[in-house]
Amino acid sequence: MKNAFAPRTPLPSRVSRVPAYRLAPILACAALFWLGALPASAQAQPPAGGFAPPIAPLLPTPQAKPPAWLAFEHAWANITAYSTTVTTFEQEGTRTQTWVFDYTFRKPTSATVHYNKGPNAGVTAVWNGGNTVSVHRSGLLAVFKKTFALHDPTVTTIRGSSIDQLSFAAIISHAQDTPGTVSEGPGPTILGIPTESVALIPNSAVADTGLTHEVVDISTMTSLPLRVLGFDGETLVRQVDFADIKLEH
Repeated sequence: MKNAFAPRTPLPSRVSRVPAYRLAPILACAALFWLGALPASAQAQPPAGGFAPPIAPLLPTPQAKPPAWLAFEHAWANITAYSTTVTTFEQEGTRTQTWVFDYTFRKPTSATVHYNKGPNAGVTAVWNGGNTVSVHRSGLLAVFKKTFALHDPTVTTIRGSSIDQLSFAAIISHAQDTPGTVSEGPGPTILGIPTESVALIPNSAVADTGLTHEVVDISTMTSLPLRVLGFDGETLVRQVDFADIKLEH
């Protein structure tokens, strides 16, 4: 099966700006044994003052890999570890999830998530590259840990994402493994930083966890993602924002 960056027929002169590369946020611990039910709404909406769907069209590029994506891969190859504050929004039907958490990743496959805001505030999840996630609370309760299968429903998001799918490495891997059409164009300014938007329209939404298109907004300063969007038709159903990124080389 061809991947999304295999050479293909150029796109039409304009394509709608549609999202790329499911980051698949990790939002592990969505229904942990000590946590309550997630909030639901009759009509899911992104947090006020937080997220916004893409507004500018993307212009096609004939390369197998858009320049901004090549720059992202090059930047990632020279990073050993990083930490960032992540804000996420997901929608599944009428249910929504919104989280703010600190995320640390170290190559090759070590990730820690500490939830600051949302239903799981105070919870820490640790993944060391295997098939399980270790979860515990802060303070005195930190001694009480519980282990879940990596993709157990109790430690995944409402759209089925787990801790292994948040890293920049996972974003790159997802792009390589998802057949579809790619394009690049000017992106929004995020936190005062200009971006280039790389978009993916997968050949099959079913193969892409129901997403019909995805976008990664890549910083023109660091060549790292600042935002990842996922759409089901015209509806924004996933958004992941990265802020205060600190790198180790």
